[in-house]
Amino acid sequence: MKKTAVGLFVLFLFGCAQQLPITDDQQDTASVIQPITKPLTFVSMVTAAEIKAAAQAQTVAAEKKAIEIKKQGSVSTDLTTDKITASTASMKLAAVQHQKKIETKDGMLILGHHEWVLVLSGKKHISAYIDPQSSTSRIGVKDLVEFERDGNNWVKFTFQAKEYKYPVKAWAKSKDKKRLPIVLLRTKLGDRNDEVEYQLIDGGNGVVLGEKFMRDIAVQNSQRKYIQPLAK
Repeated sequence: MKKTAVGLFVLFLFGCAQQLPITDDQQDTASVIQPITKPLTFVSMVTAAEIKAAAQAQTVAAEKKAIEIKKQGSVSTDLTTDKITASTASMKLAAVQHQKKIETKDGMLILGHHEWVLVLSGKKHISAYIDPQSSTSRIGVKDLVEFERDGNNWVKFTFQAKEYKYPVKAWAKSKDKKRLPIVLLRTKLGDRNDEVEYQLIDGGNGVVLGEKFMRDIAVQNSQRKYIQPLAK
């Protein structure tokens, strides 16, 4: 038993003597990849006010561009808005006028609730309100004065910066019982050229065409406006 223990101890010592010592130089070292770092670049902070200002600037620029495009496509037409009826007529509407008259199968003109007209020798188109519920047509004039000539009633007035004198055909009364002269004035609508009875409204500058004008020549489509071509 003793001999056996001694033999094992000798073998242990022999094994230790055969094992070479491991040094730091003999150890396999794993190469470590060092990360490449770049200096950080700091961007200045943008405030909410600056963002809002930039957005507003872009909006203004877009609006200016739209206006320029609209000007390039607009048509230079001399028009007057009907103030009596608070018409919202625009030059754009006049620019898309039909070139031919629009009528029914039996030859009646089709009128919208507004149409462009020329009155007397005026050069400016007026947006006339078409009112089949009104019997007599009405027109706004300036500086209306009544006078007599050869025993007959006449009126003098200014229309589109030009003075006219016309005999009074009849008289009407306004809602406030004011006497209104009725005269015959040359009126062009589309390809028509007629003498129309008008009540003269001092201080206005619009036109209303009533049932007497439309009688036997026109019908109305109240869902549309500016159906007929511009008068020449």
